[in-house]
This record gives sequence, structure tokens and C-alpha cells, in this order.
Amino acid sequence: MASRRCQTGPMPITLRQLCATEQFGLRVLAGHDQLDRTLTWAHVSELPDPTPFLDGGELLLITGVSLPTTAAETTRFVRTLVAAGIAGIGFGTGLGYEQAPQTLVDAATRFSVPLLDVPLRTPFIALTKAVSKAQSDDDMKALRSNYQSLRRLLQAAVTVNGTRAVVRRVAELIGGWAALLDSAGHTVEISHTAAAAGIERTAPERDARPMEVSFLTSENEDVISHPLMTSRGKLMGYLVAGCPGAVGSLNQGIVIAAASLLTLMTARTRDAQLTMNHLRTVAMHQLFEGQNALARNISGELWGGFPVEPFQVFHVAGPSGLLESVSVSLLDGLSRDLAFGITDGALIAVVSATDSGRILARVNEIDVTVGVSDMLWWDDLSRARRQAAQAAAEAGARNLPSMRFAELSESGLSAFLDQDRSTAFAAAHLRPLLEAKGGSDLYRTLAMWLAHNGVGDAAATALNIHRHTLRSRLARIESLLQLDLGSPTERAELWLEYRLLGDAPTI
Repeated sequence: MASRRCQTGPMPITLRQLCATEQFGLRVLAGHDQLDRTLTWAHVSELPDPTPFLDGGELLLITGVSLPTTAAETTRFVRTLVAAGIAGIGFGTGLGYEQAPQTLVDAATRFSVPLLDVPLRTPFIALTKAVSKAQSDDDMKALRSNYQSLRRLLQAAVTVNGTRAVVRRVAELIGGWAALLDSAGHTVEISHTAAAAGIERTAPERDARPMEVSFLTSENEDVISHPLMTSRGKLMGYLVAGCPGAVGSLNQGIVIAAASLLTLMTARTRDAQLTMNHLRTVAMHQLFEGQNALARNISGELWGGFPVEPFQVFHVAGPSGLLESVSVSLLDGLSRDLAFGITDGALIAVVSATDSGRILARVNEIDVTVGVSDMLWWDDLSRARRQAAQAAAEAGARNLPSMRFAELSESGLSAFLDQDRSTAFAAAHLRPLLEAKGGSDLYRTLAMWLAHNGVGDAAATALNIHRHTLRSRLARIESLLQLDLGSPTERAELWLEYRLLGDAPTI
């Protein structure tokens, strides 16, 4: 990662620069080591207490008209000015005083505040104009710099991979790193691999307040995490950026502009992805209904190609955001011999056997659970789908990233069963449940309850439902199937039937 400091842009004028202007003829009487203070304004006031009219950072210009006469009062006067945050004092000589009073010099020295001698030939208005012009020039430079930065962000956005280009351009413009995360906090694009530490440090703040911009300074690095929100308040992700250097030097304006740009880009990309995902799902339904020709005709637009026999089916289970990441990975030039779609809460992919190993390795890089069928042909597509679902369920139960059906069928009682006859029996036995209103929810509830050994609270938590809802569903299941879930024999048979049918049974 780049080690240079963040770019901070032009700075307003300092006392040192003002003193270096020969035409002003300024002499430093105190506070020589504080001349690098930046000036917000040059203010003229002869009031005994001008602090109500100060904001901080001013060069206060006085001629001593109302200056206290005693050392104690002068010390109190300077202490009050320092508390108000003035950057320095300019004392005009040649009118009431030929030189600055020693009591003022001593007080300025005590409080380390710069005291400048302003000769009679230098009108106060000249100093005010100089500071004002510097401020205007600084504002104009900042405006030009921001314009150029925004222009470069827009140029990055219209490249082939605009999202990646914008993230990298943000890192370049702030002199640090940047990353785009999805709504779950997973990294989508990153400018530097070393940025992972900064992303991790900001994770607790995102978890606590996901809809808010957060700032963090840690390990000599400023980090900002900016949510990407739609106009309807939907969270789409985060832009996280950071750079080493002085605290407060991160250019937040660039990050905010990039976040707005990425919000628009992500929203448009998401809309297009949702449409394509819907079309892929429809095509996969047609494929499993035996309409291979129709799916093949549009395969080029949907997947860039079509699987050839023999093939394997992948059943990929996980959160919707990760399933979308799998979709992106499958489309990223990995193979043209595949077809996939997200349906019934899982991603189903048909992959040519020659590419299945390479594709499985890529999918396993994402935190999902994968079940892989045997190598089969089009006539056995539904069977391959059931095998993949069963393998995924078993992989999830064993907390494994993936499992092949061959591994599953080689272990346990199911290895000794006739798969086709056993599966047909299970489908017939569970038909009343699956054909009932809300049958898919009842089937999933039964499977989860059995997977948790009949422990209601654990199953309800996994299903994200109330335990009373779970009890009501179990009672309905008993009624539909005419059995007693309290019987160990009934539960064992139901679990075996679930293992045969998988997560998405076809009845």
C-alpha cells in the first residue's frame, strides 16, 4: 500500500508567509515558533474585549488605543485572546506608540502567541486584503482540484469495469486505499490487499450503525466508511477508504463524491442483475422441465454458453448476497460450458464435467455450501438435482464447504437402498405435506426440526420463527401425514426420506 501522506490540497496563508512579504515590513516580536499558524481572517478592533466578534484563527490588528496600562491587566487581555483562539496579534506602531509596549511583548511571549510589529507605512487594510485574497485563491484552488477529481472519477466510471476503476481512482486521489463492500460487509472490489486490516477495524462500527457514515483514526491512519443508500433507504453496500498521515488529512469530499457515484452505478447494475437473474431462473425451470432446446437458444445471452454431457449439478446454499457473488464469479470468464440460476433460495448450476473441478474450486472461495451430483446425462437431470441438494444438506450438517453425492451415497444406510425406488416411496409418503397450502414451509420446518434432533428452541432459532409457530407447524405436519413425531421410528424414517429428497423435492 502507498506510504505517502494523503493529499490535502492548497492551504490558506500563514503568519510566516505574511511576514515574508517584504512590502509589509512586519517584525516578529514574540511567538517565533508559532508562525506556521494559518489565518482565517485579519480583524481590526480597538475594543477592550473583542472576543465576542472572533471565531478563531484571526490576526487581531490593534494600535493600543484600549490597551491596558498595567502588566497584570495586559496579561489578562492576552490570555482572553488566546482562549478565543486567535492566531496572532498585529500591533500598529507610529500612532499612539512608537513601539509595542514591553508588557504586551512579555504577555505574548508567556502565552506563545505571535506578536507582529506593523509599521505606520503598512495600513491594516492591506493585511486584511492579503488574507482575504489568499482565502479566495485557496477556495478557487480547492474548487478546481475538486472539479478535476470529480472529472477523473467520472472518467473511471465509464470504463469497461467502472466499479473497479472508481475504487482504484479513489485510492489514487486520496493517496491511500479504498474498497467497495456489499451490504453484508463482504469485499467486492479493493485497491490494495493491505487494506483488509482497515476494513476489519471499521466492521464493528458498520455493524452497530449500518446506515451512518463512520470515521476512525487508528494506527496513524484515518478511515471513513460511507454507506451506499438508495433514495428509498435501502442499503446496497459501503465505500471504505483510508490513508496514513496526519489526523484529519483524509479528503472526505472525494470519498463522498465517489460514494454518490457508486450508489448510482450499483443501483443500475443491481437492476440489470435482477432482470438477468430472473431470466436465468426462468430458463433453469425450463431446463428442468425438459425444454433443453429453448434454454439452449438463449444460453449465449444468459451464460455465454451451454453445458455439454456428461455434466454435474451444483446446489449452492447460502445468504442471497453470497449467492449473487457466486453468480458474478461464474460469469467472470471461468467457463462457457455451464447454466445456472437462483431458485428456491439456492443457486443451481449445471456444469460440464470437464470444468466442474475448476468451477468448484472457484465457488469454494466464497463462504457458501456446495453439493455436487454424480456425472449424469440430460435424461437424469432431475435426479442430478436431487443428488446435489442432498449432498449440500449433508455438507451443511457436517459444516463442510462442499460434498459430492458419491461421498454421501458411500456412507450410511442409504448406500444399501435402491435410490430410485426409495426416492419414489419418500415422495409418495410426503406428498400430502408438500401439496398442502404452505407445504414448502412445512417441509423445511420438518427438515430443520429433525436436523436439530427434535429440539424446538434450536430449530425455531434456525428457522427465524417463534417456538409457538414451530409447534403449530409440527402439529399440522402430524395431522397431514397421520403420524406421531414423538416416535423415534417415525422421526428416523422421515429423516431418511428428507435425505433422499433433498431441499427442493420434485413431486
